Amino acid sequence: MRFAKIISVVPKCKLLAEVGCDHARLTETALANGLTESAIVSDISEKCLAKARRTLRNYTDVTYIAGDGVVTDGRQPDCIIICGMGGHTIADILSRYNGNATLVLSPQSHAEIVRRKLYEMGYALSVDECFEDGGKFYDLLRAEKGRAVPDETQIYYGIFYKVENPALKKRLNRMLLNLYGDKDKNSARISEIEEVLKWQQ
Repeated sequence: MRFAKIISVVPKCKLLAEVGCDHARLTETALANGLTESAIVSDISEKCLAKARRTLRNYTDVTYIAGDGVVTDGRQPDCIIICGMGGHTIADILSRYNGNATLVLSPQSHAEIVRRKLYEMGYALSVDECFEDGGKFYDLLRAEKGRAVPDETQIYYGIFYKVENPALKKRLNRMLLNLYGDKDKNSARISEIEEVLKWQQ
């Protein structure tokens, strides 16, 4: 379900790049569904690239690159996927990228750091959604070049936190349960989350 959710926001493009590809299942799904004509998959691990080659063995227009960050063969991808990493790592990768590709990102943690970095880079979020899979919560972001001025609540809880989302509601209530263990220490954060939850009732 998680991979299908991520792929559902990938736009149709000529060249897709998947950074930190591991087994490259996302790229495989994009190619199989005709979302891209060609692909670049990269990873800092040669072992992961070997897995990617096995996964994509039936596709000919794929370039494999060992490297850190957004590395290409000189071509500029139309869309870049970065998933399965923490927010700090994704933000670091983005800080070294200067292109204009659509970005599809799913940080494992600290999505707020990724949102802040995107706006510093002149990107605006067209998709910012919390979803649940296998009892875990994930953030899914899609960003294109554009200007927006998010407030701090949007940075921390998602640009569209005012839009009803059962997964976001469940995640926030779970966060509250953990914070209630020390109400005095966490009073400010509790109040903040309760205010956001008013939009999810």
